[in-house]
Amino acid sequence: MKFLRNPSTDPHFNMSFDEYCLQRLPSDDDVFYLWQNRPSVIIGHNQDAAREVNLEYLERNGIVLARRVTGGGAVYHDLQNLNYSIVGRKPRIEVIVEALRSLGVPAELTGRNDIFVEGRKVSGFARSVYHQRELIHGTLMYDVDIDTLTRALDTPESKLNRKGVASVRSRVTNLKDYLPGIEDIYQFRDRLHALLACGDPEINLGPEAMDAIEKRRIEKFAAPEWIYGISGTPVPEFL
Repeated sequence: MKFLRNPSTDPHFNMSFDEYCLQRLPSDDDVFYLWQNRPSVIIGHNQDAAREVNLEYLERNGIVLARRVTGGGAVYHDLQNLNYSIVGRKPRIEVIVEALRSLGVPAELTGRNDIFVEGRKVSGFARSVYHQRELIHGTLMYDVDIDTLTRALDTPESKLNRKGVASVRSRVTNLKDYLPGIEDIYQFRDRLHALLACGDPEINLGPEAMDAIEKRRIEKFAAPEWIYGISGTPVPEFL
C-alpha cells in the first residue's frame, strides 16, 4: 500500500490527521500510516467521558483525553503502543493480521473488532465511513503499561469495573512477548511498515494540508466542547 508518515505524538493532532485523511486524502487507493500517542485515553465518537474514563486519575497523572471520529469504546495509548490507520475505498483489517503473522505472531481476527493472540487481546480497531471512503484505525499493544491502562479506564460505570480489573488484565497481552527477535517498538514499527508498504511509494500531504490539520486540531479536537460533549451527528465536512 501507499503510505503517509505522521511523526506527531499529540493525540488531538493525530485525531485531526485521521479525519483529514478520511475526508480529503487525494487518493482512491488504500493508504496507511503508523503513529503513536503520548499517554492518553481516546474515547469513541458517541461516548460520555465521565462514564468511561477515570478523569481524576488522568488529570493527576498528566494523561491526555481525546475523542476520535470513529465509534467503539475508550482505549489507552502510550508510547509503547503502535497505532495504525488505513484509508481507502475498501480498506481491509486483514492486512494487519497477515503482517503480524508474517512476523511470527499467531494473530487471529475476532468478530468484535479485536485482534487476539492465544486468546488474549492485542489490538482493537474502529471504523468510520465518509461518502465512498472508509477509515479503519486501531491499536497494537507492544509493551503498554497495563496497570496504567486499567486505572485510567476504571470508573463505576465502565466495563472494566463491572467485569473486574483483574479479569480484564487476564484478557489482554503485549506483542513484545511474541516478537523475541525484535528489540523495541521502533524496530517493530519499521518491520511492520515494510510489510504493509511492500515497496509502494510515500504520499506527501504538503504544508497546506498540515496547516489545515493543525487548524482543525485547535478548533475541534482540542476543544473541550468536542472532548467532553456527546455528539450523535455525522462526521462534518473538513473545511
